Amino acid sequence: MAPSAEPALNVPDTALGCRAQVDSLVKVSASLVALLERETALLVEMKTQEVGALAEEKKELVRLYALAVRQLRERAGALKAALPVVQEEIEGALQRVHAVALMNEAAIKSARKVNEGVMKAIAEVWNADRSAASGYNRAGAKPQPNAKKPGFTYAAVVLNETC
Repeated sequence: MAPSAEPALNVPDTALGCRAQVDSLVKVSASLVALLERETALLVEMKTQEVGALAEEKKELVRLYALAVRQLRERAGALKAALPVVQEEIEGALQRVHAVALMNEAAIKSARKVNEGVMKAIAEVWNADRSAASGYNRAGAKPQPNAKKPGFTYAAVVLNETC
């Protein structure tokens, strides 16, 4: 279903009308599942710039999904009449969206954790570089390694100015 298409509106409160709304919910949920799976794959591949391009489509599909669910709830009588026929489809659609949303959430948390780790490492290197003593001290000795940053060592540099 195209993201801009509205779920079935002004459908009669009958089992047949409810069927049209169930079909609409299933189509919207399938589109939402496909988008969430695509977004999750991009997050796993750390292609976070491409995830942003999906934001508007995701927002529209979530809106349509919520609208379709709300419309079905508003037609409780018709839904009861249609329920034996469409119950599996409704439950299947809702379960697929829920399962993919959980995987998507985990991928988002993982990507956020990786990005935070990268930013922390950059900040540590930046701070270590800024606080590091350069050159030699007044006594002509090389500065001691930075005890706060294990693994950070100084290297002597000799400049030969002859041509």
